[in-house]
Amino acid sequence: MIKGVIFDLDGTLAYTIEDLRTAMNLMCREMGYPERSVSDILAAINCGSLEFVRKSLPENVQGDEELVKSCHKCYSGHYTRHYLDNTVLYDGIEKVVHILKDKGLKLAVLSNKGDEHTVNLTKKLFGEGVFDHIQGYKPEFPTKPDPASALYITREILGLEPKEILYVGDSNVDMETSRNAGFFTCGCTWGFRTPDILVKTGASALVNKAEELLLLL
Repeated sequence: MIKGVIFDLDGTLAYTIEDLRTAMNLMCREMGYPERSVSDILAAINCGSLEFVRKSLPENVQGDEELVKSCHKCYSGHYTRHYLDNTVLYDGIEKVVHILKDKGLKLAVLSNKGDEHTVNLTKKLFGEGVFDHIQGYKPEFPTKPDPASALYITREILGLEPKEILYVGDSNVDMETSRNAGFFTCGCTWGFRTPDILVKTGASALVNKAEELLLLL
């Protein structure tokens, strides 16, 4: 029986691509690198903001760790200023989240986005007190698809077991995270990856709109 739901953020709860691209291109201009298209941004995301920055730089400088860190700091500053310019919740997701809360399910958000941005963005979009826990990347945990952070939230924060969790995400990284953790794995097709990728990487179910999540419970 499902007693808790863990959501990914970017591409699952919120459409964030435009603001990610804005921040990345402001960094690229400032640091003297070519600007990135939407398809470039989609190809680079999902593995945390440091890797997002690395993959957005020219290949010949991606191995320069000090440069990548410097660019990441620049990017993070721009994202802090622009992360709510165009970011919006996907249709129906706010209503569904509130229904799940009213049903007594424990709710969490887990993202590879930096923790501060994850917490601030989620609270700005949903308000305070909706989720039992919100967590982005923290240095003490490896990024998804390693399941350590997901299992920590499940057991230590929510007080549940993996078999009691529905994990909802939009990417191969999310599907692999859920599978690695032993959750019931749901892929949402409105996000940043195709249904084929979600199925190939472990989705047990697919939903095409937010309301369909209620049918899985």
